[in-house]
Amino acid sequence: MSSSALSYYIPTWAGIKEYLSEIFPSHLMPVGVPPEKFAEETDSDVLKKPVYKVKAVPKEKNVSIHSRWYWPFASGILLAEAVALYAVFFVKLQRSTGIFMVLYGILSGLCITAGYHRLWAHRAYKASLPLQVFLAVFGASSIQGSIIWWVQNHRLHHRYTDTERDPYNIKRGFWYAHHGWILFRRKEEDLGYADMTDLHASKVVVWQYNYYFFICALTSIVLPTAFCGLVLNDWKGGFFWGAVARLVGVQQITFCVNSVAHTFGTQPYSDEQTPRDNWITGVITLGEGYHNFHHAFPNDYRNGVRWYDIDLTKWVLWLLEQLNLASELKRFPRNEIMKGRATMKLKNAERFAKKVNYGTPIDELPMFTASEFVAEVKERGKKWLVIEGFIYNVEDFISMHPGGPKLIKSGIGKDMTNAFNGGVYNHHYSARNLMNSTMRVGKII
Repeated sequence: MSSSALSYYIPTWAGIKEYLSEIFPSHLMPVGVPPEKFAEETDSDVLKKPVYKVKAVPKEKNVSIHSRWYWPFASGILLAEAVALYAVFFVKLQRSTGIFMVLYGILSGLCITAGYHRLWAHRAYKASLPLQVFLAVFGASSIQGSIIWWVQNHRLHHRYTDTERDPYNIKRGFWYAHHGWILFRRKEEDLGYADMTDLHASKVVVWQYNYYFFICALTSIVLPTAFCGLVLNDWKGGFFWGAVARLVGVQQITFCVNSVAHTFGTQPYSDEQTPRDNWITGVITLGEGYHNFHHAFPNDYRNGVRWYDIDLTKWVLWLLEQLNLASELKRFPRNEIMKGRATMKLKNAERFAKKVNYGTPIDELPMFTASEFVAEVKERGKKWLVIEGFIYNVEDFISMHPGGPKLIKSGIGKDMTNAFNGGVYNHHYSARNLMNSTMRVGKII
């Protein structure tokens, strides 16, 4: 490996100082360039029409919006995963520690889903001050970044889904969306714009950002290790399983929303982008797996909108509302949700219909006068009959007619509309479809 290539991965003193400035910040992180900076208004005395000209992200194969290996964060993530893997093979998991790991893992996950995601990223409800502090403190326990960092990326993801400005763009590949995106640092000029003014005005959010390193260390490592050591008498298991393996597990589950929920599942509300609903992902992500619904209706406090959708987070938020800790839970109008489902059902029906043979299109059928029709039957021996103005050739169907050959033979050369529509038997759509696709040969004018 060349020295220039090696320097790409080795931290520099400037990089260390930059990282420390983020841990102990004197200002909030940048949020990209507001689109207003690029707006040019057209001349109009009545209505201004701003035209936004945002600089495009390079699309050449060798140009990445992630300019360099983000060694502080990447090394921390990879080290934690290595320690968790070590625990799997070399550290015994006691039953009590395992129970603690699962319960604390669920708590950590809920603080991400109910706090970072539905409260701060989408403002799907309002939280009391004690609840905000709780979510901010224990949201740091899985080391997924500060609220501001997490929410900025998530808002960019929603605004630029499936594009080069999407931080975890699934179009770059499954593993990139799942894990690779977090290992590299983006250039500021390639960031999209996410409006973060609401979070910059939140005292709880800014407090968590300013003291994130200490809160994170306390809740992710110190607290679980100490609890397992002091209460369960398992210091080693507390560190390896209760702290590290737990936080790695919660991270991987969260990452599944970026990868699995953009790859596997159904699209009952919209197919304009990649998000999908997947009940299995919904279970393991505490409700975040109903991702197609979420991208269609992002500020609904529910991700699993149907009562039987397994969305633990929505049930917890409902309970918090009953306890007066949460309020104003947003629900998208049911009629609009049904519109989304109806639109997709129609689109899917149209796609399915294109695979079906409906016979020669009506506007391409040859036209016959009544006398020409009679001549074809009497002079040329055609086994034709008429139903609702269309001519059908029943020659190959006579022997297969469920009502027997005698009746259908008696209709050759005649208009059998009345007999077909109930005079003799009221035929089903299946019979109509069969005749239209295999027997329809013309139209009477």
